[in-house]
Amino acid sequence: MNNKLNSYLNKIKDKNILIQGLGLNGGGLGTALFFLENDFNITITDLKDENALSKTLKELEPYKNRIKYTLGAHLEKDFIDADIVVKGPGVSPANPFIRLAQDSGAEITSDIEIFYNIVDCSLYAVTGSKGKSTTVSIIYNIFLKKSVNSYLGGNITISPLTFYKKLDKDSLVILELSSWQLRDLAGRGMRFKGAAITNLLQDHQNYYSSMEQYLDDKKIIASYLTKYDFFLIPINDQYLNDVKIKTGGKVYYFSNNDSKADFYYKDDYACFDDGCKNERLFDIKSLRIPGKHILANFIIAGAFCYLAGIEQKYIEEGIKNFSGVPYRMELVRVWNKIRFINDTTATIPDAAKSALLSFKEPIIWIAGGNDKNLNFTIMEEVKSIPKKILLLKGNGTDKMKKYIERDDLVESDSLEFLFNEAVNSAEEGDVVLLSPGCTSFGLFQNEFHRGDIFNELVKSLK
Repeated sequence: MNNKLNSYLNKIKDKNILIQGLGLNGGGLGTALFFLENDFNITITDLKDENALSKTLKELEPYKNRIKYTLGAHLEKDFIDADIVVKGPGVSPANPFIRLAQDSGAEITSDIEIFYNIVDCSLYAVTGSKGKSTTVSIIYNIFLKKSVNSYLGGNITISPLTFYKKLDKDSLVILELSSWQLRDLAGRGMRFKGAAITNLLQDHQNYYSSMEQYLDDKKIIASYLTKYDFFLIPINDQYLNDVKIKTGGKVYYFSNNDSKADFYYKDDYACFDDGCKNERLFDIKSLRIPGKHILANFIIAGAFCYLAGIEQKYIEEGIKNFSGVPYRMELVRVWNKIRFINDTTATIPDAAKSALLSFKEPIIWIAGGNDKNLNFTIMEEVKSIPKKILLLKGNGTDKMKKYIERDDLVESDSLEFLFNEAVNSAEEGDVVLLSPGCTSFGLFQNEFHRGDIFNELVKSLK
Protein backbone atom coordinates (compact mmCIF):
# COMPACT_ATOMS: atom_id res chain seq x y z
CA MET A 1 0.00 0.00 0.00
CA ASN A 2 1.51 3.37 -1.02
CA ASN A 3 2.03 6.24 1.41
CA LYS A 4 -0.61 8.48 -0.20
CA LEU A 5 -3.26 5.78 0.09
CA ASN A 6 -2.29 5.04 3.69
CA SER A 7 -2.43 8.72 4.56
CA TYR A 8 -5.87 9.14 2.98
CA LEU A 9 -7.36 6.08 4.68
CA ASN A 10 -6.01 7.20 8.07
CA LYS A 11 -7.43 10.66 7.51
CA ILE A 12 -10.98 9.36 6.95
CA LYS A 13 -10.86 6.64 9.61
CA ASP A 14 -14.10 6.51 11.64
CA LYS A 15 -15.87 8.95 9.28
CA ASN A 16 -19.49 8.46 8.20
CA ILE A 17 -19.37 8.05 4.42
CA LEU A 18 -22.34 8.71 2.16
CA ILE A 19 -22.39 7.98 -1.58
CA GLN A 20 -25.01 10.10 -3.34
CA GLY A 21 -25.91 8.46 -6.63
CA LEU A 22 -25.02 4.80 -7.16
CA GLY A 23 -26.00 5.18 -10.81
CA LEU A 24 -26.02 2.76 -13.72
CA ASN A 25 -22.66 3.42 -15.36
CA GLY A 26 -20.07 2.22 -12.84
CA GLY A 27 -18.93 5.43 -11.11
CA GLY A 28 -20.89 4.95 -7.90
CA LEU A 29 -20.15 1.23 -7.87
CA GLY A 30 -16.41 1.79 -8.14
CA THR A 31 -16.53 4.31 -5.29
CA ALA A 32 -18.59 1.98 -3.10
CA LEU A 33 -16.21 -0.94 -3.68
CA PHE A 34 -13.20 1.28 -2.87
CA PHE A 35 -14.54 2.01 0.62
CA LEU A 36 -15.91 -1.48 1.24
CA GLU A 37 -12.68 -3.21 0.19
CA ASN A 38 -10.83 -0.96 2.64
CA ASP A 39 -13.13 -2.06 5.50
CA PHE A 40 -15.42 0.99 5.73
CA ASN A 41 -19.16 0.90 6.34
CA ILE A 42 -21.07 3.18 3.97
CA THR A 43 -24.49 4.62 3.24
CA ILE A 44 -25.72 4.68 -0.36
CA THR A 45 -28.61 6.88 -1.48
CA ASP A 46 -30.11 7.09 -4.97
CA LEU A 47 -33.36 8.44 -6.40
CA LYS A 48 -33.61 5.29 -8.52
CA ASP A 49 -35.27 2.29 -6.89
CA GLU A 50 -34.11 -1.31 -6.43
CA ASN A 51 -35.49 -2.45 -9.77
CA ALA A 52 -33.64 0.21 -11.75
CA LEU A 53 -30.40 -0.45 -9.85
CA SER A 54 -30.71 -4.24 -9.67
CA LYS A 55 -27.60 -5.00 -11.76
CA THR A 56 -25.40 -2.70 -9.68
CA LEU A 57 -26.87 -3.89 -6.38
CA LYS A 58 -26.04 -7.48 -7.30
CA GLU A 59 -22.36 -6.50 -7.52
CA LEU A 60 -22.54 -5.19 -3.95
CA GLU A 61 -24.32 -8.24 -2.55
CA PRO A 62 -21.19 -9.68 -0.82
CA TYR A 63 -20.97 -6.48 1.27
CA LYS A 64 -24.67 -6.06 2.10
CA ASN A 65 -24.07 -6.22 5.86
CA ARG A 66 -21.84 -3.14 5.68
CA ILE A 67 -24.13 -1.00 3.53
CA LYS A 68 -27.14 1.06 4.54
CA TYR A 69 -29.37 1.81 1.54
CA THR A 70 -31.82 4.65 0.95
CA LEU A 71 -33.26 4.05 -2.51
CA GLY A 72 -36.06 5.75 -4.41
CA ALA A 73 -35.56 8.93 -2.36
CA HIS A 74 -33.05 11.00 -0.39
CA LEU A 75 -33.45 11.48 3.36
CA GLU A 76 -32.21 14.63 5.10
CA LYS A 77 -30.93 12.58 8.06
CA ASP A 78 -28.44 10.72 5.84
CA PHE A 79 -26.87 14.02 4.77
CA ILE A 80 -26.92 15.56 8.23
CA ASP A 81 -25.16 12.51 9.69
CA ALA A 82 -22.51 12.28 6.93
CA ASP A 83 -18.89 13.35 7.43
CA ILE A 84 -17.98 12.72 3.80
CA VAL A 85 -20.36 12.87 0.84
CA VAL A 86 -19.12 11.43 -2.44
CA LYS A 87 -21.26 13.29 -4.96
CA GLY A 88 -22.20 12.02 -8.39
CA PRO A 89 -20.95 14.36 -11.16
CA GLY A 90 -24.48 15.05 -12.42
CA VAL A 91 -25.54 16.41 -9.02
CA SER A 92 -25.40 20.20 -8.82
CA PRO A 93 -23.40 21.78 -5.96
CA ALA A 94 -26.59 23.78 -5.33
CA ASN A 95 -28.55 20.58 -4.66
CA PRO A 96 -30.42 21.10 -1.37
CA PHE A 97 -29.15 17.84 0.09
CA ILE A 98 -25.54 18.76 -0.74
CA ARG A 99 -26.11 22.17 0.84
CA LEU A 100 -27.55 20.48 3.91
CA ALA A 101 -24.51 18.22 4.21
CA GLN A 102 -22.14 21.18 3.85
CA ASP A 103 -24.04 23.16 6.46
CA SER A 104 -23.70 20.16 8.76
CA GLY A 105 -19.91 20.15 8.29
CA ALA A 106 -19.52 17.38 5.72
CA GLU A 107 -16.69 17.26 3.18
CA ILE A 108 -18.03 17.04 -0.39
CA THR A 109 -15.79 15.07 -2.73
CA SER A 110 -15.81 12.92 -5.90
CA ASP A 111 -14.28 9.65 -7.07
CA ILE A 112 -11.84 11.61 -9.28
CA GLU A 113 -10.59 13.69 -6.35
CA ILE A 114 -10.23 10.62 -4.13
CA PHE A 115 -8.27 8.89 -6.89
CA TYR A 116 -5.95 11.87 -7.28
CA ASN A 117 -5.28 11.88 -3.54
CA ILE A 118 -4.27 8.20 -3.34
CA VAL A 119 -2.03 7.53 -6.37
CA ASP A 120 1.66 8.25 -6.97
CA CYS A 121 1.73 8.36 -10.78
CA SER A 122 1.28 11.34 -13.07
CA LEU A 123 -2.18 11.77 -14.60
CA TYR A 124 -3.25 12.95 -18.06
CA ALA A 125 -6.72 14.26 -18.89
CA VAL A 126 -8.99 15.16 -21.80
CA THR A 127 -12.30 17.01 -21.88
CA GLY A 128 -14.49 18.53 -24.60
CA SER A 129 -18.07 18.63 -25.82
CA LYS A 130 -17.75 15.76 -28.28
CA GLY A 131 -15.06 13.31 -29.31
CA LYS A 132 -13.45 13.01 -25.90
CA SER A 133 -14.32 9.33 -25.39
CA THR A 134 -12.91 8.37 -28.79
CA THR A 135 -9.85 10.55 -28.21
CA VAL A 136 -8.99 9.11 -24.79
CA SER A 137 -9.55 5.60 -26.14
CA ILE A 138 -7.03 6.21 -28.93
CA ILE A 139 -4.57 7.69 -26.40
CA TYR A 140 -5.05 4.66 -24.18
CA ASN A 141 -4.46 2.34 -27.13
CA ILE A 142 -1.18 4.15 -27.84
CA PHE A 143 -0.20 4.13 -24.15
CA LEU A 144 -0.71 0.35 -24.13
CA LYS A 145 1.73 -0.04 -27.01
CA LYS A 146 4.31 1.77 -24.90
CA SER A 147 3.47 0.02 -21.60
CA VAL A 148 1.00 -2.61 -20.39
CA ASN A 149 1.01 -0.59 -17.18
CA SER A 150 -1.52 1.85 -18.72
CA TYR A 151 -5.09 2.63 -17.65
CA LEU A 152 -8.16 4.54 -18.80
CA GLY A 153 -10.95 5.93 -16.58
CA GLY A 154 -13.35 8.75 -15.81
CA ASN A 155 -16.42 9.81 -17.75
CA ILE A 156 -16.01 6.86 -20.10
CA THR A 157 -17.96 4.85 -17.47
CA ILE A 158 -14.84 3.45 -15.76
CA SER A 159 -14.22 4.78 -12.27
CA PRO A 160 -10.46 5.09 -11.71
CA LEU A 161 -11.10 3.69 -8.23
CA THR A 162 -11.50 0.30 -9.92
CA PHE A 163 -7.81 0.11 -10.88
CA TYR A 164 -5.93 2.21 -8.28
CA LYS A 165 -4.37 -0.92 -6.71
CA LYS A 166 -2.65 -1.80 -9.98
CA LEU A 167 -0.76 1.49 -10.29
CA ASP A 168 2.82 2.40 -9.53
CA LYS A 169 4.73 5.65 -10.02
CA ASP A 170 5.49 4.80 -13.68
CA SER A 171 1.91 3.99 -14.72
CA LEU A 172 0.36 5.84 -17.67
CA VAL A 173 -3.18 6.98 -16.81
CA ILE A 174 -5.52 8.90 -19.10
CA LEU A 175 -8.79 10.30 -17.73
CA GLU A 176 -11.83 11.48 -19.66
CA LEU A 177 -13.45 14.29 -17.67
CA SER A 178 -16.86 15.90 -18.22
CA SER A 179 -17.58 19.53 -17.43
CA TRP A 180 -19.44 18.38 -14.32
CA GLN A 181 -16.55 16.26 -13.10
CA LEU A 182 -14.24 19.23 -13.62
CA ARG A 183 -16.65 21.51 -11.78
CA ASP A 184 -16.25 19.25 -8.75
CA LEU A 185 -12.46 19.70 -8.94
CA ALA A 186 -12.55 23.54 -8.89
CA GLY A 187 -10.11 24.86 -6.32
CA ARG A 188 -8.87 21.37 -5.40
CA GLY A 189 -5.35 21.82 -6.84
CA MET A 190 -5.54 18.85 -9.19
CA ARG A 191 -2.58 19.01 -11.57
CA PHE A 192 -2.22 16.97 -14.75
CA LYS A 193 1.01 16.23 -16.57
CA GLY A 194 -0.82 16.99 -19.82
CA ALA A 195 -4.35 18.02 -20.76
CA ALA A 196 -6.45 18.68 -23.84
CA ILE A 197 -9.84 20.09 -24.80
CA THR A 198 -11.19 18.55 -28.02
CA ASN A 199 -13.77 21.27 -28.77
CA LEU A 200 -16.46 23.42 -27.20
CA LEU A 201 -19.79 22.94 -28.98
CA GLN A 202 -23.27 24.04 -28.03
CA ASP A 203 -24.27 21.51 -25.36
CA HIS A 204 -25.93 21.40 -21.92
CA GLN A 205 -27.52 24.79 -22.49
CA ASN A 206 -30.45 23.58 -20.39
CA TYR A 207 -27.98 23.62 -17.50
CA TYR A 208 -25.53 26.44 -18.28
CA SER A 209 -26.77 29.98 -18.74
CA SER A 210 -24.22 30.66 -21.51
CA MET A 211 -21.36 29.13 -23.45
CA GLU A 212 -18.98 31.21 -21.32
CA GLN A 213 -20.29 29.54 -18.16
CA TYR A 214 -19.86 26.15 -19.85
CA LEU A 215 -16.27 27.12 -20.69
CA ASP A 216 -15.65 28.10 -17.06
CA ASP A 217 -16.07 24.47 -16.03
CA LYS A 218 -14.14 23.03 -18.96
CA LYS A 219 -11.08 25.21 -18.44
CA ILE A 220 -10.61 23.94 -14.88
CA ILE A 221 -8.64 21.14 -16.55
CA ALA A 222 -5.81 23.63 -17.20
CA SER A 223 -5.93 25.49 -13.88
CA TYR A 224 -2.93 23.87 -12.21
CA LEU A 225 -0.71 23.03 -15.17
CA THR A 226 2.90 24.21 -14.82
CA LYS A 227 5.61 25.03 -17.35
CA TYR A 228 6.54 21.34 -17.26
CA ASP A 229 3.05 20.31 -18.45
CA PHE A 230 1.36 20.63 -21.85
CA PHE A 231 -2.08 21.91 -22.87
CA LEU A 232 -3.51 21.01 -26.29
CA ILE A 233 -6.40 22.94 -27.90
CA PRO A 234 -7.77 23.65 -31.40
CA ILE A 235 -6.31 26.60 -33.29
CA ASN A 236 -8.38 29.74 -34.00
CA ASP A 237 -11.25 28.68 -31.73
CA GLN A 238 -13.78 31.23 -30.48
CA TYR A 239 -13.59 29.93 -26.91
CA LEU A 240 -10.55 27.67 -26.62
CA ASN A 241 -7.57 30.01 -26.74
CA ASP A 242 -4.86 31.31 -24.42
CA VAL A 243 -6.75 34.57 -23.89
CA LYS A 244 -9.90 33.00 -22.44
CA ILE A 245 -8.03 30.14 -20.73
CA LYS A 246 -5.21 31.15 -18.40
CA THR A 247 -2.79 28.32 -17.72
CA GLY A 248 0.76 27.80 -16.57
CA GLY A 249 1.15 24.92 -19.01
CA LYS A 250 2.80 25.14 -22.42
CA VAL A 251 0.04 25.61 -25.01
CA TYR A 252 0.03 23.67 -28.29
CA TYR A 253 -2.52 23.89 -31.09
CA PHE A 254 -3.99 21.25 -33.39
CA SER A 255 -5.97 21.42 -36.63
CA ASN A 256 -7.09 19.12 -39.40
CA ASN A 257 -5.70 21.41 -42.10
CA ASP A 258 -4.25 24.68 -40.73
CA SER A 259 -0.47 24.63 -41.12
CA LYS A 260 -0.18 27.41 -38.53
CA ALA A 261 -1.06 24.85 -35.87
CA ASP A 262 1.64 22.80 -34.14
CA PHE A 263 -0.08 19.58 -35.21
CA TYR A 264 -1.98 19.19 -38.50
CA TYR A 265 -2.47 16.92 -41.52
CA LYS A 266 -0.28 17.37 -44.58
CA ASP A 267 0.02 15.08 -47.62
CA ASP A 268 -1.88 12.25 -45.91
CA TYR A 269 0.28 12.43 -42.78
CA ALA A 270 -0.27 13.84 -39.32
CA CYS A 271 2.63 16.21 -38.67
CA PHE A 272 4.26 18.11 -35.83
CA ASP A 273 5.76 21.43 -36.87
CA ASP A 274 6.90 23.96 -34.26
CA GLY A 275 8.97 26.04 -36.68
CA CYS A 276 12.16 24.26 -35.70
CA LYS A 277 11.45 20.68 -36.68
CA ASN A 278 8.83 18.85 -38.72
CA GLU A 279 8.00 15.24 -37.85
CA ARG A 280 5.48 12.77 -39.20
CA LEU A 281 3.40 11.05 -36.52
CA PHE A 282 1.21 8.64 -38.53
CA ASP A 283 -0.23 7.92 -41.96
CA ILE A 284 -3.85 9.03 -42.42
CA LYS A 285 -4.44 6.02 -44.69
CA SER A 286 -4.01 3.69 -41.71
CA LEU A 287 -7.17 4.99 -39.98
CA ARG A 288 -9.99 2.44 -39.71
CA ILE A 289 -12.95 4.70 -38.81
CA PRO A 290 -14.83 6.96 -41.27
CA GLY A 291 -15.63 10.64 -40.80
CA LYS A 292 -13.89 14.00 -41.01
CA HIS A 293 -14.69 14.68 -37.36
CA ILE A 294 -12.85 11.46 -36.44
CA LEU A 295 -9.71 12.91 -38.05
CA ALA A 296 -9.63 15.51 -35.28
CA ASN A 297 -9.78 12.78 -32.61
CA PHE A 298 -6.78 11.04 -34.17
CA ILE A 299 -4.66 14.19 -34.54
CA ILE A 300 -5.40 15.14 -30.91
CA ALA A 301 -4.48 11.65 -29.69
CA GLY A 302 -1.30 11.50 -31.76
CA ALA A 303 -0.26 14.99 -30.67
CA PHE A 304 -1.13 14.26 -27.04
CA CYS A 305 1.01 11.13 -26.95
CA TYR A 306 3.88 12.86 -28.75
CA LEU A 307 3.85 15.60 -26.11
CA ALA A 308 3.67 12.94 -23.39
CA GLY A 309 6.96 11.54 -24.69
CA ILE A 310 5.60 8.45 -26.46
CA GLU A 311 7.79 7.34 -29.35
CA GLN A 312 6.47 7.70 -32.90
CA LYS A 313 6.51 3.93 -33.53
CA TYR A 314 4.05 3.38 -30.65
CA ILE A 315 1.84 6.26 -31.84
CA GLU A 316 1.69 4.77 -35.32
CA GLU A 317 1.01 1.25 -34.03
CA GLY A 318 -1.68 2.35 -31.57
CA ILE A 319 -3.52 4.36 -34.21
CA LYS A 320 -3.27 1.66 -36.88
CA ASN A 321 -4.83 -0.92 -34.53
CA PHE A 322 -7.64 1.28 -33.20
CA SER A 323 -11.07 0.14 -34.41
CA GLY A 324 -13.41 2.41 -32.46
CA VAL A 325 -15.41 2.80 -29.24
CA PRO A 326 -18.83 1.29 -28.48
CA TYR A 327 -21.77 3.68 -29.08
CA ARG A 328 -19.59 6.11 -31.07
CA MET A 329 -19.79 5.51 -34.82
CA GLU A 330 -19.71 1.83 -33.89
CA LEU A 331 -20.12 -0.67 -36.72
CA VAL A 332 -22.48 -3.14 -35.05
CA ARG A 333 -23.01 -5.50 -37.95
CA VAL A 334 -23.10 -5.92 -41.70
CA TRP A 335 -26.32 -7.77 -42.62
CA ASN A 336 -27.39 -8.43 -46.22
CA LYS A 337 -24.65 -5.95 -47.24
CA ILE A 338 -26.30 -3.22 -45.12
CA ARG A 339 -24.12 -1.54 -42.47
CA PHE A 340 -25.65 -0.74 -39.08
CA ILE A 341 -23.89 2.12 -37.24
CA ASN A 342 -24.53 2.95 -33.57
CA ASP A 343 -23.73 6.60 -32.76
CA THR A 344 -26.13 6.93 -29.82
CA THR A 345 -23.76 9.26 -27.91
CA ALA A 346 -24.35 11.92 -30.60
CA THR A 347 -26.66 13.88 -28.29
CA ILE A 348 -26.21 17.30 -29.91
CA PRO A 349 -27.00 18.52 -33.46
CA ASP A 350 -23.32 19.12 -34.33
CA ALA A 351 -22.48 15.48 -33.63
CA ALA A 352 -25.37 14.17 -35.74
CA LYS A 353 -24.35 16.47 -38.59
CA SER A 354 -20.78 15.14 -38.45
CA ALA A 355 -22.04 11.57 -38.55
CA LEU A 356 -24.22 12.25 -41.60
CA LEU A 357 -21.24 13.74 -43.43
CA SER A 358 -19.13 10.65 -42.75
CA PHE A 359 -20.58 8.35 -45.40
CA LYS A 360 -20.68 8.32 -49.18
CA GLU A 361 -23.30 5.53 -49.16
CA PRO A 362 -27.07 6.15 -48.92
CA ILE A 363 -28.13 6.69 -45.29
CA ILE A 364 -31.28 5.77 -43.42
CA TRP A 365 -31.10 8.05 -40.39
CA ILE A 366 -32.69 7.30 -37.01
CA ALA A 367 -32.66 10.49 -34.94
CA GLY A 368 -34.57 12.63 -32.46
CA GLY A 369 -35.41 12.69 -28.77
CA ASN A 370 -35.38 15.42 -26.18
CA ASP A 371 -33.71 18.83 -26.14
CA LYS A 372 -31.00 20.50 -24.02
CA ASN A 373 -32.05 24.01 -25.03
CA LEU A 374 -29.90 23.75 -28.17
CA ASN A 375 -30.05 25.37 -31.59
CA PHE A 376 -31.02 22.94 -34.38
CA THR A 377 -30.54 25.24 -37.37
CA ILE A 378 -27.53 23.26 -38.66
CA MET A 379 -29.89 20.37 -39.39
CA GLU A 380 -31.02 22.38 -42.41
CA GLU A 381 -27.55 21.87 -43.94
CA VAL A 382 -27.84 18.06 -43.93
CA LYS A 383 -31.57 17.43 -44.30
CA SER A 384 -31.22 16.25 -47.89
CA ILE A 385 -28.44 13.73 -47.21
CA PRO A 386 -30.47 10.80 -45.79
CA LYS A 387 -32.63 8.82 -48.19
CA LYS A 388 -35.02 8.30 -45.26
CA ILE A 389 -35.40 9.99 -41.86
CA LEU A 390 -36.97 8.19 -38.88
CA LEU A 391 -37.56 10.21 -35.72
CA LEU A 392 -38.01 9.28 -32.07
CA LYS A 393 -40.59 11.54 -30.45
CA GLY A 394 -39.53 14.32 -28.09
CA ASN A 395 -39.28 18.08 -27.71
CA GLY A 396 -35.90 18.00 -29.45
CA THR A 397 -37.54 16.29 -32.41
CA ASP A 398 -40.18 19.01 -32.50
CA LYS A 399 -37.42 21.63 -32.87
CA MET A 400 -35.45 19.51 -35.34
CA LYS A 401 -38.45 19.09 -37.68
CA LYS A 402 -38.58 22.84 -38.26
CA TYR A 403 -35.23 22.58 -40.05
CA ILE A 404 -35.64 19.23 -41.84
CA GLU A 405 -38.95 19.94 -43.52
CA ARG A 406 -39.62 16.84 -45.60
CA ASP A 407 -42.89 15.15 -46.39
CA ASP A 408 -41.52 11.63 -45.87
CA LEU A 409 -40.66 11.83 -42.14
CA VAL A 410 -41.71 8.89 -39.96
CA GLU A 411 -42.12 9.53 -36.23
CA SER A 412 -42.69 7.13 -33.33
CA ASP A 413 -41.99 6.67 -29.63
CA SER A 414 -40.81 3.12 -30.38
CA LEU A 415 -37.21 2.51 -31.47
CA GLU A 416 -38.21 -1.01 -32.49
CA PHE A 417 -40.88 0.36 -34.85
CA LEU A 418 -38.43 2.81 -36.43
CA PHE A 419 -35.77 0.12 -36.71
CA ASN A 420 -38.16 -2.18 -38.58
CA GLU A 421 -39.02 0.72 -40.88
CA ALA A 422 -35.31 1.20 -41.52
CA VAL A 423 -34.72 -2.46 -42.30
CA ASN A 424 -37.74 -2.60 -44.63
CA SER A 425 -36.48 0.48 -46.48
CA ALA A 426 -32.80 -0.48 -46.66
CA GLU A 427 -31.16 -1.82 -49.77
CA GLU A 428 -27.82 -3.45 -50.42
CA GLY A 429 -25.04 -0.92 -49.82
CA ASP A 430 -27.07 1.34 -47.50
CA VAL A 431 -26.09 2.54 -44.02
CA VAL A 432 -28.63 2.46 -41.17
CA LEU A 433 -27.36 5.16 -38.83
CA LEU A 434 -28.53 5.80 -35.26
CA SER A 435 -27.20 9.30 -34.56
CA PRO A 436 -29.96 11.08 -32.63
CA GLY A 437 -28.68 14.64 -32.18
CA CYS A 438 -30.85 14.70 -29.04
CA THR A 439 -30.85 13.31 -25.50
CA SER A 440 -32.39 9.96 -24.68
CA PHE A 441 -34.34 10.92 -21.58
CA GLY A 442 -38.06 10.27 -21.59
CA LEU A 443 -37.94 7.11 -23.70
CA PHE A 444 -34.74 5.55 -22.31
CA GLN A 445 -32.69 5.46 -19.10
CA ASN A 446 -29.76 7.12 -20.88
CA GLU A 447 -28.02 7.17 -24.26
CA PHE A 448 -26.31 3.84 -23.56
CA HIS A 449 -29.66 2.17 -22.90
CA ARG A 450 -30.85 3.58 -26.25
CA GLY A 451 -27.73 2.19 -27.91
CA ASP A 452 -28.12 -1.22 -26.26
CA ILE A 453 -31.66 -1.56 -27.60
CA PHE A 454 -30.44 -0.66 -31.09
CA ASN A 455 -27.64 -3.24 -30.87
CA GLU A 456 -30.06 -5.93 -29.70
CA LEU A 457 -32.35 -5.20 -32.64
CA VAL A 458 -29.44 -5.36 -35.08
CA LYS A 459 -28.14 -8.64 -33.67
CA SER A 460 -31.63 -10.18 -33.76
CA LEU A 461 -31.85 -9.88 -37.55
CA LYS A 462 -32.03 -13.34 -39.13
